[in-house]
Amino acid sequence: MAHTPHILPPAAGARLTALDPCELGRPIHALDSLFQLTQQDLDHALAAAFPGRVGAPVRLGGVSHGRTNPIETTLRWATYRSGVGRSAFAIERSALTALLARRYGSTDWELGARCVPPLETATEQRLAAQLGQLLSQALMRRIGGPIDGGADGEAPTLAFEQSLPLTRCPISGPTMFLWAQVLAGSAPLGLLVFALDSDTLATALRQLAPARRQSAVRASDSASLRRALPLRLDVRLAQKTLPLGELLGLKPGDVLPISLDTATVRVQDNPVLKALVVENKGRLCLTNLQEV
Repeated sequence: MAHTPHILPPAAGARLTALDPCELGRPIHALDSLFQLTQQDLDHALAAAFPGRVGAPVRLGGVSHGRTNPIETTLRWATYRSGVGRSAFAIERSALTALLARRYGSTDWELGARCVPPLETATEQRLAAQLGQLLSQALMRRIGGPIDGGADGEAPTLAFEQSLPLTRCPISGPTMFLWAQVLAGSAPLGLLVFALDSDTLATALRQLAPARRQSAVRASDSASLRRALPLRLDVRLAQKTLPLGELLGLKPGDVLPISLDTATVRVQDNPVLKALVVENKGRLCLTNLQEV
């Protein structure tokens, strides 16, 4: 029986999610189970920081993840470095001021989410820094890997980098965002957001990747798969920034010095691999390939 292709109308096709070449062959789907455990860790950390003495208990809604920042406005981010990579933390001021009201024993601390002062205070910044350290450390423990500053037998700590002024996101390159709604009982207060760099995400994915059974892979199947999935790889060897005046002043014969230490391998302009650039018998080659 011949297969009849089904063509979706444009409106239905627009609702479909395009495949991200960076996620092909990686257990992205398994992140849901990991981040469910992450939510439990973050809930415990919040409960310890804000015990339920006043009002409804503080907890998180479901932890979501994606490649796009869920908050379009600028936030104050704190960045951290661990043994697995870099991460960043931010929280909406409505949630922060509500938690601040709870810390000071307000009987109507949800009012803090509805009445946000126009100017940010130093007290808010200190509370955000404490929350960022506490929750980011809980997240890194769940993701796994060594964390800077922890000795054998001691609880690992997270190395704070800097607190940045209002910005969209301080992590450059491919980023995975995690976010959750801070709740007072069932009342939403605002979002808290984590940004993970590609190295941190790769560590999480390595934990989730199933063991490869080489005996189950037949050479014929592998060859047919290679023929069925042609991919064009583009290698960006170097990138250089010049002032406009200097660029316009370039003449034939001018020399621009560049460094060829590392390169980025891309599929349809999406970075998929990092590599070292080396010379072998007079030819440039890529080695030490790592997933982005």
